[in-house]
Amino acid sequence: MQSIRLKRPVAIKAVVTEKFKTEAAKEIQQALQNFDLALQQLEFQGKRALADVEKDANIPNKAEVKANLEGQVEQQRAQINQQKAELIQRLNFISQLEMNSEFMQATVDNYVEVKVGDNLYEKLSNTEVLVKDGIIVEIRGQE
Repeated sequence: MQSIRLKRPVAIKAVVTEKFKTEAAKEIQQALQNFDLALQQLEFQGKRALADVEKDANIPNKAEVKANLEGQVEQQRAQINQQKAELIQRLNFISQLEMNSEFMQATVDNYVEVKVGDNLYEKLSNTEVLVKDGIIVEIRGQE
Protein backbone atom coordinates (compact mmCIF):
# COMPACT_ATOMS: atom_id res chain seq x y z
CA MET A 1 0.00 0.00 0.00
CA GLN A 2 1.48 3.34 -1.06
CA SER A 3 -1.26 5.72 0.14
CA ILE A 4 -4.23 5.98 2.49
CA ARG A 5 -6.99 8.50 3.23
CA LEU A 6 -7.05 9.90 6.76
CA LYS A 7 -9.63 12.06 8.49
CA ARG A 8 -8.48 15.49 9.65
CA PRO A 9 -10.19 18.46 11.29
CA VAL A 10 -10.78 21.58 9.24
CA ALA A 11 -11.48 24.90 10.96
CA ILE A 12 -14.29 27.00 9.53
CA LYS A 13 -13.61 30.68 10.22
CA ALA A 14 -15.91 33.57 9.44
CA VAL A 15 -14.85 37.11 8.61
CA VAL A 16 -16.79 39.34 11.00
CA THR A 17 -19.19 41.59 9.08
CA GLU A 18 -22.47 43.28 9.96
CA LYS A 19 -24.29 40.46 8.19
CA PHE A 20 -22.35 37.86 10.21
CA LYS A 21 -23.19 39.63 13.48
CA THR A 22 -26.85 39.95 12.52
CA GLU A 23 -27.18 36.31 11.46
CA ALA A 24 -25.33 35.02 14.52
CA ALA A 25 -27.47 37.16 16.83
CA LYS A 26 -30.63 35.92 15.09
CA GLU A 27 -29.57 32.28 15.56
CA ILE A 28 -28.77 32.84 19.22
CA GLN A 29 -32.06 34.67 19.83
CA GLN A 30 -33.93 31.75 18.26
CA ALA A 31 -32.06 29.28 20.45
CA LEU A 32 -32.88 31.40 23.53
CA GLN A 33 -36.57 31.32 22.58
CA ASN A 34 -36.38 27.55 22.19
CA PHE A 35 -34.88 27.27 25.68
CA ASP A 36 -37.67 29.48 27.08
CA LEU A 37 -40.23 27.16 25.50
CA ALA A 38 -38.38 24.15 26.93
CA LEU A 39 -38.53 25.74 30.39
CA GLN A 40 -42.28 26.33 30.06
CA GLN A 41 -42.81 22.76 28.94
CA LEU A 42 -40.65 21.46 31.79
CA GLU A 43 -42.67 23.45 34.35
CA PHE A 44 -45.95 22.20 32.88
CA GLN A 45 -44.82 18.57 32.81
CA GLY A 46 -43.39 18.85 36.33
CA LYS A 47 -46.65 20.23 37.74
CA ARG A 48 -48.66 17.57 35.90
CA ALA A 49 -46.40 14.78 37.23
CA LEU A 50 -46.71 16.12 40.78
CA ALA A 51 -50.50 16.29 40.43
CA ASP A 52 -50.56 12.71 39.12
CA VAL A 53 -48.54 11.53 42.12
CA GLU A 54 -50.89 13.37 44.47
CA LYS A 55 -53.96 11.74 42.87
CA ASP A 56 -52.59 8.19 42.82
CA ALA A 57 -53.56 6.47 46.05
CA ASN A 58 -51.32 3.47 45.28
CA ILE A 59 -48.06 5.38 45.59
CA PRO A 60 -46.36 4.84 48.95
CA ASN A 61 -44.00 7.55 50.24
CA LYS A 62 -45.64 10.32 48.24
CA ALA A 63 -43.46 12.95 49.86
CA GLU A 64 -40.32 11.15 48.78
CA VAL A 65 -41.59 10.62 45.22
CA LYS A 66 -42.62 14.29 44.98
CA ALA A 67 -39.23 15.40 46.31
CA ASN A 68 -37.48 13.25 43.70
CA LEU A 69 -39.65 14.71 40.93
CA GLU A 70 -39.01 18.25 42.13
CA GLY A 71 -35.29 17.51 42.25
CA GLN A 72 -35.32 16.21 38.68
CA VAL A 73 -37.24 19.26 37.46
CA GLU A 74 -34.85 21.58 39.28
CA GLN A 75 -31.83 19.80 37.81
CA GLN A 76 -33.23 20.11 34.28
CA ARG A 77 -34.19 23.75 34.92
CA ALA A 78 -30.66 24.54 36.08
CA GLN A 79 -29.21 22.81 33.02
CA ILE A 80 -31.41 24.82 30.64
CA ASN A 81 -30.64 28.06 32.47
CA GLN A 82 -26.92 27.35 32.25
CA GLN A 83 -27.23 26.78 28.50
CA LYS A 84 -29.16 30.04 28.20
CA ALA A 85 -26.46 31.89 30.16
CA GLU A 86 -23.79 30.48 27.83
CA LEU A 87 -25.76 31.67 24.80
CA ILE A 88 -26.15 35.14 26.29
CA GLN A 89 -22.40 35.24 26.90
CA ARG A 90 -21.82 34.22 23.29
CA LEU A 91 -24.24 36.88 22.07
CA ASN A 92 -22.36 39.54 24.04
CA PHE A 93 -19.03 38.23 22.76
CA ILE A 94 -20.16 38.32 19.13
CA SER A 95 -21.50 41.85 19.47
CA GLN A 96 -18.04 42.98 20.62
CA LEU A 97 -16.08 41.36 17.79
CA GLU A 98 -14.10 43.73 15.60
CA MET A 99 -15.20 44.09 12.01
CA ASN A 100 -13.11 42.10 9.50
CA SER A 101 -11.56 39.98 12.27
CA GLU A 102 -11.80 36.19 12.00
CA PHE A 103 -14.14 34.20 14.20
CA MET A 104 -13.80 30.44 14.70
CA GLN A 105 -17.26 29.24 13.73
CA ALA A 106 -16.97 25.44 13.61
CA THR A 107 -14.77 22.44 12.97
CA VAL A 108 -15.65 19.86 10.36
CA ASP A 109 -13.93 16.67 9.25
CA ASN A 110 -12.25 16.26 5.90
CA TYR A 111 -10.26 13.45 4.34
CA VAL A 112 -6.76 13.82 2.99
CA GLU A 113 -4.70 11.32 1.06
CA VAL A 114 -1.26 10.63 2.48
CA LYS A 115 1.40 8.56 0.83
CA VAL A 116 4.83 7.24 1.63
CA GLY A 117 7.25 10.15 1.88
CA ASP A 118 4.64 12.79 2.91
CA ASN A 119 5.07 14.86 6.07
CA LEU A 120 2.15 13.58 8.14
CA TYR A 121 2.12 16.58 10.50
CA GLU A 122 1.80 19.02 7.62
CA LYS A 123 -0.94 16.99 5.95
CA LEU A 124 -3.05 16.73 9.11
CA SER A 125 -2.70 20.18 10.62
CA ASN A 126 -3.73 23.78 10.13
CA THR A 127 -6.35 23.45 7.43
CA GLU A 128 -8.87 26.30 7.47
CA VAL A 129 -11.73 27.52 5.33
CA LEU A 130 -12.36 31.27 5.53
CA VAL A 131 -15.93 32.38 4.85
CA LYS A 132 -17.29 35.90 4.39
CA ASP A 133 -21.08 36.26 4.47
CA GLY A 134 -21.46 32.59 3.58
CA ILE A 135 -19.05 32.68 0.64
CA ILE A 136 -15.72 30.81 0.80
CA VAL A 137 -13.00 33.39 0.24
CA GLU A 138 -9.92 31.32 1.08
CA ILE A 139 -8.79 27.79 1.85
CA ARG A 140 -5.62 27.65 3.91
CA GLY A 141 -3.30 24.77 4.59
CA GLN A 142 -2.43 21.50 2.92
CA GLU A 143 -4.51 19.87 0.20
